[in-house]
Amino acid sequence: IERDAADHPTRLLATLGDVQERHEGRERQLMSVSLFQHLHEGLLVTDAELRALDVNPAYAEILGVPREEVLGSVPSLLRPTPADPVARQQRAAMWAALREQGSWRGELLERRRNGQSCTLQTTISAVRDAHGELRYHVVVISDISEQRAQRERLERQAHFDELTRLPNRTRLSQLLGSAMHAADADGYLLVVCYLDLDRFKPVNDRYGHAAGDRLLAELAGRLRSALRRRENWTDTAARLGGDEFVLLLRADTIEEARLAVERVLRVVAQPYQIEAGAEPVHVTASMGATIYPIDHSDADTLLRHADHAMYGAKQSGRNGYLFFDPEHRRRTEERVMAIGRVQEALDQQEFVLFYQPKVDMRSGRVLGFEALLRWDHPQQGVIPPLQFLPLIENTGLSSRIGDWVISQALEHLTQWHRAGLRIAVSVNVSARHLQEPDFAQRLAELLARHTDALAPWLEIEMLETAAHADIEATSALLARCRALGVRFALDDFGTGYSTLTYLKRLPVDVLKIDRSFVHHMLDDAQDRAIVEGVIGLASTFGCSVVAEGVESPAQARALLDMGCDVGQGTGIASPMAAAQVAGFTRSWRGMFALAPANSAEDGAAGGAA
Repeated sequence: IERDAADHPTRLLATLGDVQERHEGRERQLMSVSLFQHLHEGLLVTDAELRALDVNPAYAEILGVPREEVLGSVPSLLRPTPADPVARQQRAAMWAALREQGSWRGELLERRRNGQSCTLQTTISAVRDAHGELRYHVVVISDISEQRAQRERLERQAHFDELTRLPNRTRLSQLLGSAMHAADADGYLLVVCYLDLDRFKPVNDRYGHAAGDRLLAELAGRLRSALRRRENWTDTAARLGGDEFVLLLRADTIEEARLAVERVLRVVAQPYQIEAGAEPVHVTASMGATIYPIDHSDADTLLRHADHAMYGAKQSGRNGYLFFDPEHRRRTEERVMAIGRVQEALDQQEFVLFYQPKVDMRSGRVLGFEALLRWDHPQQGVIPPLQFLPLIENTGLSSRIGDWVISQALEHLTQWHRAGLRIAVSVNVSARHLQEPDFAQRLAELLARHTDALAPWLEIEMLETAAHADIEATSALLARCRALGVRFALDDFGTGYSTLTYLKRLPVDVLKIDRSFVHHMLDDAQDRAIVEGVIGLASTFGCSVVAEGVESPAQARALLDMGCDVGQGTGIASPMAAAQVAGFTRSWRGMFALAPANSAEDGAAGGAA
């Protein structure tokens, strides 16, 4: 207000200013402070020398450190040279990005004040003034430890086997590719091994799948311990599934590769204690291997080659190994194709049974027939069993064909009995078929399908080698089958091992003298002594005895003189079709008969051979 000399106001002067911008600035400042205080992410502001100027409460809470301790110091997550070499390399890359780009974003592994480690999603920005001078660093962190742990769990599930914690098939593919690249770069040999346990299924059948899983987990631990570690290389073990594993081993020479494979087999073959207080379980493995870059194939082909070699190792007797070679692969592929053709023959009903008689050489009476499998091939004609049964000996197809033989023999037996022929039939059962855990149950089901009481007229012929794996289990199985009324014969008696021991412990009804002894017994004193010994053993143990391979009247008379009345062989009759059995049984009176023959209709089950 301006006044005159008399102090009267003469003019009013006023200054007006716009304070909206100042007001909004204060609002923004208050908002920034509130955001800084309440943001869930941790905020850190440092000067150009990385000394902390301020941190928000979230930063202090995430790292578990008071704000006052942070201010003025260089936080550990910004220190350029941490002790860990991997972290040191990461920090170097971080600072390079800050210098070149002005910001960096990534994950940092940090340790809280209480010692717990945490993973921080971190963003760092460099703040410069108008002249381009570095003034501040602004750091934003968020704790992603739980998300990272979940991600790692999903990663493990996708790339590692849950039971054994070994890499799975997906992860193996990655590891094999890397190993091949390293072998090319460093000039060493990469041994790709395919491992499959021998007779693992009986372990599951006998002890249960939980026990089988414990065995597999222990095996995985053994494989880990057998792996070698070198600079820039660690051997690898992976599980493909079931009891199949793959190993990637480094070697400098072929001999070293061989020794490495043998070392793994020894580790696998040690006993497994899968149940407290129970007897240890013995399991072996078969391994196939191929060596890269000698076998300069791609990754998938290397695995197939190792698998082919493993299959060959199993066929060679198990608990061993083979290295892949192209010729072996060709033979394996031919074998697989041949097995497939046998499978097709079963499905297409190309198998037939021929029957060879077993007769009482003294009376001329036909006691029964042995069922003999033949393949009626549409192009090749009748194929004998030795040309195809060895192919399937250790496959599930062996049991399927065995079931078919029993079923077909029972069908023929039913027809003959209804026609008034009281004859018995014997069938050969392979060791694998007999060792199936449900063999007795399946046999009972096959018998139940036929209303006639056929069990006493059915005889199962087995080799004594069928009991080698577990004589106690085999003895119990025979007892269950005999309870159904079925009889058992020990075939090719005297050609195996521990004959007396097995005879004492196996509840068999018949001993069959192998044809090799009968063939030479007239001019070989030792073979004659063996034949006499088997006849004597049969009498001692209360068994019937049948001589195989009877080809001449002289052999028949010698056997009769030694006390063996029942014979079988081409001198009596060659194997015949089922349609010929009835006519032969009714008409045959015996080339070697020394007494009047009785009719087959009067025969009894107890006289069946």
